[in-house]
Amino acid sequence: MKRLALGGLLGGLLGGCSLITDSFATNDFSGDTFPVDVETSSGAVVLGVRQAGVPDRTGVLDLLAPLTLVDPGAGIDPEVTYTDLMLLGARGPGGPLEVPRAALDEAQVISLHPCQDTDCVVGTAGATQPYTAVIGANVLAGDAVRLRLGASQVFVLADIGGEDRPRAYACDAVFPSPYVGGGTLVIAGTELGFTGRRVALQACLGANPDPGAPQLQRGADALFVASTAIGRTILGASAYTRYRAAHPEAPALETLPDGVVFMPSGPVTGKLTALSNLALVASTTSSPHAPCRQVYAHHLLTLADCADGQDCPCETEDFCAVPAVLELAPAAGVEVLIVGDDNPTLQSLRTELRPGQPELDGILGTQVLPPAELDVDYPHNRLLGRCFAPGTPECTARPALPERTDRDHVQGCLRNGDGLSL
Repeated sequence: MKRLALGGLLGGLLGGCSLITDSFATNDFSGDTFPVDVETSSGAVVLGVRQAGVPDRTGVLDLLAPLTLVDPGAGIDPEVTYTDLMLLGARGPGGPLEVPRAALDEAQVISLHPCQDTDCVVGTAGATQPYTAVIGANVLAGDAVRLRLGASQVFVLADIGGEDRPRAYACDAVFPSPYVGGGTLVIAGTELGFTGRRVALQACLGANPDPGAPQLQRGADALFVASTAIGRTILGASAYTRYRAAHPEAPALETLPDGVVFMPSGPVTGKLTALSNLALVASTTSSPHAPCRQVYAHHLLTLADCADGQDCPCETEDFCAVPAVLELAPAAGVEVLIVGDDNPTLQSLRTELRPGQPELDGILGTQVLPPAELDVDYPHNRLLGRCFAPGTPECTARPALPERTDRDHVQGCLRNGDGLSL
């Protein structure tokens, strides 16, 4: 198990991690079936947090944080406690965060000032949001969290019904076993072990599944962990170099303007740009190709078996299983902050994920997610994706194609008013 001191906690773990103290502990169902209206203008998912005896706090929901914390103010020693919390939503879009929406009983909470400044903020330059609490995965470990960010809503649900195959037949893109990470935290002089609840997602940057394109031009492979505490995606410089190899028209790194993303632990600086699109690809052991190869394979094999002379993604056959793909192309592009590969936040995350995962390339923010609806289904160890507004060019959910006999069903999921989405 990896051991991280408090500095490691601030550098990487607030970017996401796992349930702490007891690897097998989960909480009881916290919410209900109704949406929680949240505030998202900074990119972070912001809600209210109520605790007996103190004024209501402004909290950031970060499903990848390993812990839940409240800010006692600068200069106060950290403390681990158990307390009841209530999550507060708005009565409607833009309203004050004051409506009780989910109860977190006996939540494990860290009293900790999480940033270097007196007042902590998340967001980007000109669009920051102050906060005094972070709601992490440990208090939602027994629930499923639905992200419907196109409507500035989240749901806290008991779980998501249906096995993986029926969910695929409901046209969901199913991402099995996405939760990774783990280690040991040192907080207030106490070692706290944790298992992984960081959502790791394979991706193809600038996906181009055109059969006539050479493989190099079909996109750049990447691995992300997702965060609901930032809007703009953070991307390592090497991954951007691979993206430019596939898309030579993209601007050179040194020509890009400077920018900043305020994470819960503090500001991260880099260069600003936007990618053309991004495809999230489910992991699989049956056909372990790189993400961009899987996107190409899904487009090709959804229509027909490989033809003679075609670049076939299968090893020896003319058909092979292909995992689910969620293609996202926001109208403004995929906004990214490009940082050096030696960025301390990315390095901390990489250290935790080694050797079980490929080298991490970045942190996926929420700006790319409004075209989709995601279910973070902790009880069933999976992530489910579908389009918030099906039939638009900003989102295409492609269910897994495990057998030839599933082809008609997958084609049916991809049909819209303009015909089959290739």
